[in-house]
Amino acid sequence: MNRWIAIPVVLLFGLIGGCSWLNAPARNLEPPDGGVGIELFCDDGLDDDQDMAFDCDDVDCAEEPACCERRTTTLSEDWTAADLSADWTFAPTAGGPWTPFRPSLDGTTYLGGFLPDDSPRALVSADCVSLALGGWVNTTLRTTDSTGCGPSAACDRYAGVVLTVATDSAPGSKLQDELAVTLHAGGLVLVTQADVEVARATAGIDENVDVEIELRPTLDDFNLPIMKAHVTVAGERVLEDFSVAAIGDLVTAGDCAEIPGLQVAAQGRGQDVYVGPLETAKQDCANPSQFDERSAILSGSSLQLAPSWMDAYVGSPGLASSRNSVSDVQWDLIVEGSNNPPELEPTTHIGYALGQARVATDEGDDWPLGTWESSGSPKVGDDPPSCLDGSCPDNRSVREPHLLAELNEERELRDLVLSFARELVTDPSERDVFGIQIVRPVGGPTTSVTLPSTPTLSPDDIPECVSLRDPALIPVDPDAQQGYWVLFTCVESAGAATEIHAVRISRALEVVQEGGGPMRRVVLVAGELGPFAAAGIRSPEPLISFEEDGMRLRIWFLAQSTPGDWAVALAEARTHDAALLEFELPESLPFPVNPILSNTSSLVRSGCLDEECNITGIAVTPRGDDPSRLRFLLARRLNLPGGGRTDQLIPLEQTWRKP
Repeated sequence: MNRWIAIPVVLLFGLIGGCSWLNAPARNLEPPDGGVGIELFCDDGLDDDQDMAFDCDDVDCAEEPACCERRTTTLSEDWTAADLSADWTFAPTAGGPWTPFRPSLDGTTYLGGFLPDDSPRALVSADCVSLALGGWVNTTLRTTDSTGCGPSAACDRYAGVVLTVATDSAPGSKLQDELAVTLHAGGLVLVTQADVEVARATAGIDENVDVEIELRPTLDDFNLPIMKAHVTVAGERVLEDFSVAAIGDLVTAGDCAEIPGLQVAAQGRGQDVYVGPLETAKQDCANPSQFDERSAILSGSSLQLAPSWMDAYVGSPGLASSRNSVSDVQWDLIVEGSNNPPELEPTTHIGYALGQARVATDEGDDWPLGTWESSGSPKVGDDPPSCLDGSCPDNRSVREPHLLAELNEERELRDLVLSFARELVTDPSERDVFGIQIVRPVGGPTTSVTLPSTPTLSPDDIPECVSLRDPALIPVDPDAQQGYWVLFTCVESAGAATEIHAVRISRALEVVQEGGGPMRRVVLVAGELGPFAAAGIRSPEPLISFEEDGMRLRIWFLAQSTPGDWAVALAEARTHDAALLEFELPESLPFPVNPILSNTSSLVRSGCLDEECNITGIAVTPRGDDPSRLRFLLARRLNLPGGGRTDQLIPLEQTWRKP
């Protein structure tokens, strides 16, 4: 049984989330006595579920980056092409021309003859190799003449494989090496970084020396993403858990623009030393940084929402997917909108309302650009929600909706739970103070929601927060019989928000008390996440799945490295123990490649006709017809040529894999 609860809002694998040499920060959880039915941690040397399989040897860990062994080949070179220059750069490009030898040794073509021997020569891959999520480099080295070279000393003749951020070298110099494995003519194998030895081995003359470099992402003690390496030479592990580079320093151009990596090169000097066929592969387990773009780009008009309340702005989507009574796929979408542009907010108050749209599609189909059943006017809030002339001074905003779809065994919609930020009246002259409202809307999109007299949760309940924004719900059990956690952005002052908190909510949508106040937990803190979140975080978008042997919880959110530059980031709970959820939210670790989607991404830039296309929100839900696939809805705001702005909602998809 695979029980899903769908959870979208505006806005990580800490896929490292439960496994590996990926988890450097100290744990705050211990496996309970007797095991919990799943391997909680994949790097603790313990058999957490008592099934006689430890850590990465347990199938529970098979999808984690620290353990995943599935590979997709990204480069395969056997050196037999008539012209290698199409795929390789001959370095140094400023030096004299050189032509490598390509002899056949034992029926295999090798690259060698790095002549003239007055300078190191290299062939650097034209495309960088995507490695930030983990990968492998395999080759075979060989020396055929040791004359003048001893087996324990470096000599002038050598050949090897190099991982580098450089695409060229200076005449007389080697390539910059983040990591290199080099066979010297006398049989000495050196593993180096910045040309400094970090490991060594000895090989025979005129024998194949198989080399594998295995790369794994991890977080250091400060939650910064780094790359570590294992190196195997002739079947012997000679280097383990070696820090190669910060992931932020990897190549982010060319084929690695979306997933950073390194260049790979074959390098040598002199003759009788060779590099055999060279192959690279990237890890092929679940990859939250890879998205498939769908075709139907939505706008307020295509959703058939009335321009009277949303003609200046539409964003912050909430999304849910289910099956309807005839087994079609039903999509429910709620967005915030305004008749005045949000760019005016620094100087005046802008009001917002919420509208709903619904559509049914055949299995596997994309959304249509029309035929949505729409609320037309706001489902919640005023029409118009914003009046710059003061004609509607009492209008208060409702913003940042989130939909939680509760499904039956057939994945049909049993109930929708809507949460949103609700502007509060504490002083007639005060604006932009929000609480959280949670309701169960009845009927379809055209049925309006009447605001209760008081919010579900207000800043009075949490004095540290002057305003509560971006709420999003997760259930604490598959049927939500024990209630929910509501995650939200805690606005502590006039500056950017830096923390995401959570409060327990009962099945009756009431705040659960603990110690004289709400049962509350801090979920994410910007200062503990790394440079990608240095300027603040907001808009949690959680998603949880309940399996027979545990649960998986991921939290997408918006993060900014510099003010105004919002990107999508990801964190994942480090434990799969569902029994914790009634009283605790497990520690969430950031995905090692954050952000997973930025304003410079091709998916965000696609169709952008101006220099600026900004992410304003994201929603995510498992598809009603295929819960192994996640549907994202990316909200972006575009500057138009000649002035003006418009908003678009872009559907994306990716594969979800269980622990």
